[in-house]
Amino acid sequence: MLYLRNYGDIWMFVIITDRIPIFFGIVAIYFGYRSTSWIFATLFFIALFLPMIATMRERQGLAIALDYLWRIYMPDPSDEIHDGREYVVNV
Repeated sequence: MLYLRNYGDIWMFVIITDRIPIFFGIVAIYFGYRSTSWIFATLFFIALFLPMIATMRERQGLAIALDYLWRIYMPDPSDEIHDGREYVVNV
C-alpha cells in the first residue's frame, strides 16, 4: 500500500501532533505555574518533553493516518489512490 504520496507530505500533521503535548505546558504557565528554582524548571521541562520523545513513533503513525484520511476525503485528481487500478501494490 502507498501510505505516503510524497515523503514530507505529513509535515502539517506532524506539527499538529507535536503541539499537543506542548499545549499542556502553555496551559500550566497560563494558569500561574512559576518555577522557583532551577530544579523545578528542569522537572517541568522534562515533564513536557518526555511524553514527546516517548510517543514519537505513535505520533508519526497518527500523522501518516491523518494524511491518508486527508487524501481519501479531499481527493486530488492526480493522486494514485483514487484510480487504484493503475497502481499495483507490491508486498
